[in-house]
Amino acid sequence: MEKDIPLKIEILTSGKDDQYRITAAREIEFVLQNIVKSSSRIALYYSEANDFILTTLLGVDASGLWLEQSQKSRENERILESKKLIFVSSLAQVKVQFVSDQAAAATYQGQPAFFLPFPQNLYRLQRREYYRLTTPVSHPLLCVIPDQQSDKRQPHGVTIMDISGGGVGLTCAEQETMLIPGQSYKNCKIDLLEAGEFTGTIEVKNLVVISTPDGETVRRAGCEFKDLDGASTILLQRYVTAMQRTKVKD
Repeated sequence: MEKDIPLKIEILTSGKDDQYRITAAREIEFVLQNIVKSSSRIALYYSEANDFILTTLLGVDASGLWLEQSQKSRENERILESKKLIFVSSLAQVKVQFVSDQAAAATYQGQPAFFLPFPQNLYRLQRREYYRLTTPVSHPLLCVIPDQQSDKRQPHGVTIMDISGGGVGLTCAEQETMLIPGQSYKNCKIDLLEAGEFTGTIEVKNLVVISTPDGETVRRAGCEFKDLDGASTILLQRYVTAMQRTKVKD
């Protein structure tokens, strides 16, 4: 069972946390639409972030988003009076947060709602915990790593054991020496099958050599994604979310 992400406000620092910020409208809308589909809990902070309500994201389009109102009229009044609102939710074990100047009273499909203008930016705060998805044995994923030492740059296809928003677990034959702890590998291509593919940099954080029951020696490496761009992050999240849903159905 997955742990619930605490819906507490993250204190964000300009520069340091820019890597978690999404500014592309299509990517922001994709994240919010998936929060609608997943029915994720939302904390809406108001009154200088001293109070909050737990609510639901009802709908999203290019103009903005609609949130379910509180059952308490006084809370609704104070939210409408607030000049700063902080939206905190989660998607695929990654915290989502953005700020809005003000809410307006509205209706959505006949029910009372808050309307917030479409955010200019949104933070996907994935620096703490990641849901690690074990990849299917029947359809293994590969991480294709270019040869860093050769001018011919012959790529090496390495099997992915697990994958998350933060990195990948790789396994390869013991004689493969390209995986070195502390070293980064650029332009690594990961094919997520029907979801698509992306290219990024991985850094090997740890490496162990183990023997399998049939006597084979293999190397297993824990790798971290470095400076993954927004489009690749969204693609990866889409794959992990889809696979989680498949496992639940099974």
